[in-house]
Amino acid sequence: MTPLRISCVLGLFVFSAAIVARAEEPAPKPVPPAPVDGGGVMGLTLQTQLEKGLRARRPVEFAYIDEIIKLVEEGKLPRLLVTTTYQWAQRQPSRRLQYFQFALQARVRRQRLNVVLPNLRDQAVGISNNGGEHGVNTGP
Repeated sequence: MTPLRISCVLGLFVFSAAIVARAEEPAPKPVPPAPVDGGGVMGLTLQTQLEKGLRARRPVEFAYIDEIIKLVEEGKLPRLLVTTTYQWAQRQPSRRLQYFQFALQARVRRQRLNVVLPNLRDQAVGISNNGGEHGVNTGP
């Protein structure tokens, strides 16, 4: 065998050994996105995430989020419950804040937590005190 042929065979052997060794390595695990609890990808506070992610616009919506944050900080409302409800509501196509409000209220009730959430009659769009009779005309 000529030296050129030997070096080619040796090179192919090293190359194939490297491919086999690479194939035996476990595939790297994908890095999961940072949880909302930890500040998310951008390092935002929970309050900022709720305000931006749920698209709060009106002063009563910001007040509602302030009250929720206060309950979390006092330890009356589990942070995990708020963050998981937030993640679910954020996937809704529209009215994310309203989905969040009703879902959080339902989950607190279902888990029988002794927490008084803000009154939704003061917060959410579409709740009225007239028994659902929107646009009913009264007689002349």
